[in-house]
Amino acid sequence: MRRIRTVAVGISLAAASQLGFAQDAARPATTPAASIGRIQVIEGPVTRAQATDPMKVPAPGSIPMTPGAQPPAGNLQMPRPLPQGPGVTEFRGQPGTAYPAPAATFGPPGYPGAPIAYGGPMPVGPPVAVGPPVAVGPPVMAPSVFPGEPVAAPPGATGGGLFSGRHKLFSGAYGTLSGPNKFQVEADFLLWYVRGGQYPPLVTTSAPSSLGIIGQPTTQLLYGNEPFSDNLQAGAKFGAVYWFGNQRTWGLDASLFFLARRNTEFATNTGEYPLLARPFNNVNQGIPFSEIVGAPGLATGSISVIPETYTWGAEVNARRHLTSSECGSIDMFAGYRYMVFNEGITITESFARTPNSPLSIGVPNALFGTVSDSFRTENDFHGSQFGLTGEFRRGRWYTSWRASMAIGVVNQSLQVAGVQNIQLNTGPVAVNGGLLALPSNIGVFEQQKVAFLPEVGFKVGYHLTPRLRVAAGYNFMYLSSVLRPGDNIDPNLDVRRIPNFPVSPLVPAVGGIRPAVNLKDSGVFVQGISFSVQWTF
Repeated sequence: MRRIRTVAVGISLAAASQLGFAQDAARPATTPAASIGRIQVIEGPVTRAQATDPMKVPAPGSIPMTPGAQPPAGNLQMPRPLPQGPGVTEFRGQPGTAYPAPAATFGPPGYPGAPIAYGGPMPVGPPVAVGPPVAVGPPVMAPSVFPGEPVAAPPGATGGGLFSGRHKLFSGAYGTLSGPNKFQVEADFLLWYVRGGQYPPLVTTSAPSSLGIIGQPTTQLLYGNEPFSDNLQAGAKFGAVYWFGNQRTWGLDASLFFLARRNTEFATNTGEYPLLARPFNNVNQGIPFSEIVGAPGLATGSISVIPETYTWGAEVNARRHLTSSECGSIDMFAGYRYMVFNEGITITESFARTPNSPLSIGVPNALFGTVSDSFRTENDFHGSQFGLTGEFRRGRWYTSWRASMAIGVVNQSLQVAGVQNIQLNTGPVAVNGGLLALPSNIGVFEQQKVAFLPEVGFKVGYHLTPRLRVAAGYNFMYLSSVLRPGDNIDPNLDVRRIPNFPVSPLVPAVGGIRPAVNLKDSGVFVQGISFSVQWTF
């Protein structure tokens, strides 16, 4: 009996169920839903249960996903989840799947918080692992040869290239400079040309009848009226630059140069020229005149002329970087400039009277002797200077240039000395005074002059390595005011003042003092070529 009742109840429930489904199919979709707790049951043809807040189906690709979430299978769209937490949604025709509520959205590395959308069919697979965001920093700067304002490496540049804020040096297998590179040293070998000064006629020869007097028919000039030091002089230059700080904005610039002392001697004797004479102007009588060093039947003798010159200088500057690019740079400098320009000339004659020579010519009782005249000048320049220097580069080749102007004071000094050492038949005699250097102009004389010293130079060089380079160049400098010996030899002599010089009592005296001291100044230029090597560290 119980079994019959159970079967009857089951049949009744099945009939009621079939009737309910038939009514649902006939009922419109807008039929109100009945609330059961927080779940609504909607009588409709699509779902039996859905979220409390009905929503439209979202557009493809608009649903944010969280790391590790799996997209739904098929072409169905995932409804918006409940704000309170995870929701459950059934889709007809597939098993129900639980989806957690979305966490913070994510995006490509370096852009945290950027949403990522999924639209269209998406395969179901394991969660995708997402690492921490990658920090995005400034563009990578290429290594610097000369530390300065860095610039980004050009497109396609590799580690083999050398770039800096000042220039692109070269690329190759030599690598890059490391360290601050704040110190540069340079050494130059110099071959410079110093324009010599003009000297008056100092040595002559002639036939015995002309006595070596300037203007006579057979007189020939052996030394004088031509510049000295017209040849190249060897020397050296050492320079250094130190930069304060890796930016190479302010620095210290110093250099020192010198030219080797040059003293080319001119010498001759009566074996080469039977008559040797030293010409001058006789101001007492107003006529050209000469002193006989050696002549046939009178005396044998020799004469030497030794000119010399010596030049050196130094400078110390503060240096300021002005501008630069990949192909060059320009700096400004200002500081102290010093230069020394010294010259001298010494004329020495030696004679010996020929036996049985006429005593009416020359000093009657002189047997032999020497006469010497010396003229020396010193010029010390002290000044303030300013200038510009720079470089232009292309690959491993470079061209550097430098231009400066110094203005200051030259301390000038003229030193004149003369002496005679004569062996008379009565004994030796030493006299203060030679021929051109007499008591009227012997001594030390000084003066100061304002002067300027411009200098220009350039070099063309090649980088052997990033740190080592060689170059060849040219320099020109000019000092506007110097004393030179040739300008301060007075050939106009008062013969009455010459020691041991036979003078007739009829020769008149002169009103002025001759030879005189004039302290005449002039300019001098130095120019030449150089070969240098530079090391940076």
